[in-house]
Order: sequence, then C-alpha cells, then structure tokens
Amino acid sequence: MRSNGGPVIRADIYVRISQDLTGEEQGVARQEKRCRQLAADLGMEVRHVWVDNDLSATKKSVVRPDFEAMLRSQPQAIVCWHTDRLIRVTRDLERVIELGVNVYAVEAGHLDLSTPAGRAVARTVTAWATYEGEQKAARQKLANQQAAQQGRPYTAGIRPFGYGDDHMTIMAEEAAAIVDGANMILAGESLSAVARKWTEAGLQSPRSKAAEAKGWTLRGVKKVLTSPRYIGQSTYLGEVMGKAQWPPILDPEIHYGVVAILNNPERFSGGRRTGRVAATLLAGIGQCGYDGCDDTVNGRGYRGVPVYGCGLTHTRTPRSIADDRASKATLARLMFPDFLGQILSSQNSQDGASSAALQAEAEELRKRLDGLAMAYAEGAISLSQMTAGSGALQKKLEAIDAELVSSAGIPPLDPVKGVAGLIEGWPGLPLPTRRAWVDFCCIVTLNPAKGRHLTSMTTDDHVTIEWRDVEE
Repeated sequence: MRSNGGPVIRADIYVRISQDLTGEEQGVARQEKRCRQLAADLGMEVRHVWVDNDLSATKKSVVRPDFEAMLRSQPQAIVCWHTDRLIRVTRDLERVIELGVNVYAVEAGHLDLSTPAGRAVARTVTAWATYEGEQKAARQKLANQQAAQQGRPYTAGIRPFGYGDDHMTIMAEEAAAIVDGANMILAGESLSAVARKWTEAGLQSPRSKAAEAKGWTLRGVKKVLTSPRYIGQSTYLGEVMGKAQWPPILDPEIHYGVVAILNNPERFSGGRRTGRVAATLLAGIGQCGYDGCDDTVNGRGYRGVPVYGCGLTHTRTPRSIADDRASKATLARLMFPDFLGQILSSQNSQDGASSAALQAEAEELRKRLDGLAMAYAEGAISLSQMTAGSGALQKKLEAIDAELVSSAGIPPLDPVKGVAGLIEGWPGLPLPTRRAWVDFCCIVTLNPAKGRHLTSMTTDDHVTIEWRDVEE
C-alpha cells in the first residue's frame, strides 16, 4: 500500500487461537494464509508473522509472548484474521492504540486508530468482545459444574493419567503405576523416587507429552496421587461434588493416607524440614564427629561430590564411603552369632514377630490423621476430603489397635525369611527400611578432615561405627 506515492507499508501479521488440542498449529496456519492474502490485496509487504498458539487473550495470568514482542517492535501496521484474535480486553486495546498504527482484519474490516472516531469504534467493539467472552465463560462454568455434580468427566481437555481418551476407561499400565506410587509414599519414599520410577518405566503424563516435556515433575506426581478422581470422586474447582461415573483406581484409605502425607504443611515448613522424608541413608542418623557438635548430618553437594555434613559443615564425608561403611556394618551386626537370638527373644517377649510392623503402621496412620487435620486447617484440602479421609484412616487404625498388643521396638522383619532374607535382599529394600536397620544396629559417626585431603583419608578415618545392643 502506497500513500501519495510513498514507500510500501510493511505490515506485521498477528495470529492466535485460544486452544489447540492437537498441537499441530493448523488453526494459526489457516489464519496466516488469509492474512497474507489481505496484505497482498492492500499492497502491503509482510515484515514479520507473530504467532501465539494455544493461548488465551482474556486471562490476566497468561502472557502472550509474541503479542508483547510485536508491541515492542513498533510495527507500521497490523494485519489479523479478526480483531478478537488480536485484542479481547480493553487493557490490550489501549496498548495497541498507543502504537498509533492501523489494524486490518480479514473478517472485521479496518480499525482506524489514528482518529477519535476510529478509536471510539475500536473501544466499543472490544467492550462487546469482552462481554461475549465473560458470558461464554459463565455458561461454560455452569455446564462444567452440572457435569461434575452428575459425575460426568470433563472431556474437553487432555486425558488424565491412568484413564483413556474418554476419561473413563482405565489404562492398566498407568493405573498399576499409580497404585505403586501411592504405596511407595505410604512406605516412606519420596515424590522424587516415584517420579524417577515412572519416568524410567517410560510412562509419561499426557499433558507433558502434549507439551513435549521430558519426565515427571514432583508437582505432576503429587497432583496425580492427591486427586480425588482416582478414588472415583468427581470434583469442580477442587471441591468434591459426588460419586463419579468412571471406575476408581485407588482404595480410599490408601488415597487419604497419601493426601495426609503429601499435603501436611509441616512437610515443607522451611528451615529444618522435620516433616520431609529423608532421601539419603544417613540423613538425621549419622552424627557429626567434631568435638562439641551434637548435630546430625544431612545430604548435600560439595564441588560436585555428594557428601554428608552437619549444619556447620564440620565434616564433608563422601556419601558413597559413608553409605557403604554403614551398610556393611549393619549387615555384619545382623550376621553376628548372638544377634538373631536376641531379636527373636525380643520379639517373643513382645507377643509375636508382627507387633513391630503393626505398631509402625498404627503410628503412621496417626500421623496421617494429624496431617489431614493440618492440611484442612491450612486450606490444602476441603472439609469433605478431610472427613472422608479421616473416616477411612480411623477405621483402619481401630482394626490395628484391636490386634496390636505391644511394640517390639525394631524395624519390620519377615518372620519366614528372617535375618538371612533381610541380608540377601538388602540392596533392594526401601530406603526407610534400610535406614531403620542402620539406626537400630549402629551408631554412625562421620569425622572431620582436620586439614587432611579427602583422598588421603581411609574409610576408618571418615567413619566410626559402634554397634548397639538389642536391649538398648
């Protein structure tokens, strides 16, 4: 387009759609084709094409990267398929008006923003577009709420992990992973362990797959394991609305136990994370060997090497050395001639080999009940979730209390396989079980270097082991 024989106007094309379910960008491609034809008909050259695919223009929380970049680039003119692709709310219109350029739309004509009348028309059009968007959102929210109350799935989005494209058919492999992940959390393992296991198994979140993301995040795992969907409950905006039409994957008592653990506000309370599950063998167990330091150690990194150290970093003992030494000392203690007899004697005096496991399970259930109450107080779960979860956990706790006579005070031990089975399966035992046995068998002290280079220190220089007596 020439003005009085002037230079050709170089226009910028802007295309956008709010939702691209396939991720193939066909919608924006069609818009671009029509916009290029309009620019050619108007005698304009295309300087740049800006694309915001699968992004809303009405949500304040959503940033349109190419829209922002286009405004910064100071275009001579803007071509779009429809003005509502470019501007849906008044705040964005005013920013376009500040550019002082004209907007040409394939389906809505020309907005002359250089005159008061043209700007008034643009503001009126945008006001009606905003009204239409708000009305559409209100109708959609009502429809979604009614569907949730009737237990019908919300099928407009990406399918949930564990269910098929109809959001109702169980995917066997994914469902098994969800059950396994929930049991791992109940056994004291971390979200990181679950995320690694799901990722290594080649399982992928449908949402992450659509975004071409790699692996599971802790947030993604937690969202799955705490969702009421997996016990057959329909929700709307986080509130349970009733029984769902799709089949459950998890038992309620398992689900609410996981919710109590993962939503406990003390889990990430800052500072010393007393509610957090230990991720290393000796965290909170190993003692600092520096004179006058009563602190235990935690895992950390030092110059790229995983080490243990107390809060004041008196020691930086390589984790590989400390873990290997503590594990071997524990296994040696288990194989000591008098040890099996002492354990069995202790168990028999406490009314059976299963009492320790029952006591540990009862204590864990009580923690989960406390965790549910705290999670509700902090607003992490709803009243209906807390009530249902507490009921399921309390019922299980009453059954255990009825069976439990007393605690043997030792980690769980298979009464059939005995110590031999424990030793043989040591590398594959869950981390919480190995930690419990190390703490039961040994006092582990990690010594400071005292000016020595780490490579010149022997294993005994790094780690001091004292065996505990069973009677302790």
